[in-house]
Amino acid sequence: MSEARFPEQLLKARELAGLTQRQLAARAGTSSASVCRWEGGISTPKRDNVQLLDEATSARGRLLRAWSDDRESQGIPAYMRDLGRLEEMARTIELVSPHLIPGLLQSPGYARLVFEDGLMGDPPKELDRLVALRCRRYEQLRKMNDPRIVAVFPETALAFAPEAVRKEQVRHLLGMIDAGKVRLNLVPQGSLLWGTVSMLLVFHMENGEAVVSSDHVDGNVIYEDSAGYTRLQGLVKQALGAALPAGQSRMVLEKLQ
Repeated sequence: MSEARFPEQLLKARELAGLTQRQLAARAGTSSASVCRWEGGISTPKRDNVQLLDEATSARGRLLRAWSDDRESQGIPAYMRDLGRLEEMARTIELVSPHLIPGLLQSPGYARLVFEDGLMGDPPKELDRLVALRCRRYEQLRKMNDPRIVAVFPETALAFAPEAVRKEQVRHLLGMIDAGKVRLNLVPQGSLLWGTVSMLLVFHMENGEAVVSSDHVDGNVIYEDSAGYTRLQGLVKQALGAALPAGQSRMVLEKLQ
């Protein structure tokens, strides 16, 4: 898989035009910080921005061609192929889980239950470390990119937990909802997410693009071929359709305290 050509072409076009990043940004109606990120391959501009950059540097379509070639040949840019990086760059993260509460939303007690089953005999210190890492992650993201979270999971993910863990987890979720950036939609007991067999994550980026990944027994897989994204995003819509609205979901949570 070839590396992205657009950042290199943008830098070359700007230098040939004799422009600083600040000057190019002014001509293209954007910020110098954005130009810096685009040249460094940290983020990718939308097509409209590329058109303006091309015109501002008199590149005669070279930037548009490089941008299009990258999209067609690479699928997901290299900088997006790490799950943690995706979390840190996303504007919105959609989480659909057919069985458990997504890790990003787990309380310490709930995370401990999950890890105790999955680690099967790892030393207590390792368990403590993993629980701490998981439960700090959302607060880290709040300080970085503060993404909006939309989560769909079954009511049974809470109802079947031990009472003390359930109450702790419910308080944790209600606190997240009250903070204003988390929306929960519970799948009521008696319903199933038929099309979703494992945890599904959709990351909506600032530039309007989406990246999809899924959790499996041996780790998370990021789908680099965007051809199937329509079907995968359709599963998210299907899950939201099977779940209770956010207001009703909150009422269910309050009853589970």
